[in-house]
Amino acid sequence: MGYGLPSFYLLFLKTRWDLLFSFHCKITLQHHRKHHPSSPIIEQVEASHQLSPSPASRYTMDYSKWDNLSDSDSDGSTGQYYENDPDLDHLTTRMTQQFALGGSMPRDHTAAETELLKRGVPYAKDDSSKVKWLLVGVKKNIKIHPADEGVANYSNVIFEEDPDTFVPDRSKYKDGRVLKWGLKDPATVEDDIAAFMSATIHRNDNIQLYSRDNDIGDPHEQFIDFIIARRDKYILSDEVTAAMKFTYVLLIELCHCEKYVWRRVRVPSGIELRKFHDQVICPVMGWSRGYHGYAFEDPNDGVIIGPQKYGSYMDTMHVPMHYIKVMDDKGYPLAGLLREKGDIAYYNYDLGDNWIHRIVLESIVQEETSVTLIDGKGACPPEDSNGLEGKGCISYAEFLKLYKKNPKKTEMKKAVKEASRSINYSKPWMGTPIPFKPLEFNIAYHRTLLRRMLDGPAVKTSKGSFPSAEEGNKYEETFDACHNCGDRLKPLVKCTRCRKVSYCGKECQVANWKDHKAECNYALFID
Repeated sequence: MGYGLPSFYLLFLKTRWDLLFSFHCKITLQHHRKHHPSSPIIEQVEASHQLSPSPASRYTMDYSKWDNLSDSDSDGSTGQYYENDPDLDHLTTRMTQQFALGGSMPRDHTAAETELLKRGVPYAKDDSSKVKWLLVGVKKNIKIHPADEGVANYSNVIFEEDPDTFVPDRSKYKDGRVLKWGLKDPATVEDDIAAFMSATIHRNDNIQLYSRDNDIGDPHEQFIDFIIARRDKYILSDEVTAAMKFTYVLLIELCHCEKYVWRRVRVPSGIELRKFHDQVICPVMGWSRGYHGYAFEDPNDGVIIGPQKYGSYMDTMHVPMHYIKVMDDKGYPLAGLLREKGDIAYYNYDLGDNWIHRIVLESIVQEETSVTLIDGKGACPPEDSNGLEGKGCISYAEFLKLYKKNPKKTEMKKAVKEASRSINYSKPWMGTPIPFKPLEFNIAYHRTLLRRMLDGPAVKTSKGSFPSAEEGNKYEETFDACHNCGDRLKPLVKCTRCRKVSYCGKECQVANWKDHKAECNYALFID
């Protein structure tokens, strides 16, 4: 492969040029229709336009507003190209006139301003800042860099909605599952490869403009930060605190494989999400510890919760593509995601293969009890989709159907053998390799694994180089627990004075203050 521009980048540049070129072609065609109605050029251009659609044809463009184009009047004055068009202001009109005459973009406007004006987005300028930010949004609290050339990629939501009150319309999404913070058009939320390439190029350009030079996120990330601030307040609210004192009975099922792979567990409603992932889901399902990244999804509003500090998880690179960004799951209780019977959340393990799990709150038990694996069915899929023709849930579902029909078929035996080499079967957390048996669930094994996970340390973060099937998992561990009650599953908050001990809640901190006061004061004196 040469060192020239990648083909997808050339396509991206060509697409943007074709959008402008299509304006020029339409205006030229209108001119010929008026002044040279019998010219063969009209037929040639129209035929060419129909037979050779550009990549920009995926954009729906309404040309009816240009049907009233006029040329220079007999008195020499120039007619307006746009008449009574509420969507376009004087600058857009002037730009289109310049394009028709072979001109270029107005030099007194930046790339970002030009695109905002094209889209009819009102903005203000922050002349007090060195960057001269363009302020957009209902409250003008979203900053756009003047040199940002990818404004066309931003969702209308950030321009039209208040992030402090924004709630996506679930009825517009398939199965009522809001995705990507509600920032993507429900009709196109599953990005095609061309859109992904375009967004990737734009995101890479923005790293310099926003993150490196100015230490802020791009406009999408800024909008999400307001949503995260709202959610931070919510998980500290009285209603969530009250909901953290029960036990949930949860059904965890692998999407597309619901009748083949599921688990039913009892867990404290106050368990922290990162511990729910590490010390409950991984052992009851059979996933490897500290190997791949993960994320929890709230289908009500598209909020994504996961580890912000991914350490060395190799699939960190997929976070911007799938979610734009994630809210930190440290300190986030399960009760802040599921509160009422029938509530649903989603859990994605391995952000490359995308093993999507549906978590259903089946019932709520009044007393708070320990974690229990009640029942289950089917084997955990092989890590890295080893032995499967494709990756993820759909591929595994197809494999299970074929395996159930004829498990002795040569192809099935070969796939099972290859799957048994995956890290969660060849090098499981308890050490001894186990065989991959697709339709079986060894509940005794998984209960033992769950108990050892709960009794042992929790994963703090992945460390070192990327974990691999050859080397196994690498991670730091912690035995951190509440200094009063000893609970290790709930979110822990350090004492604000000494920062030496942690508590699972205000009640425990108050109850332990008499015993902790002396050591707290001593710690402050030593420091």
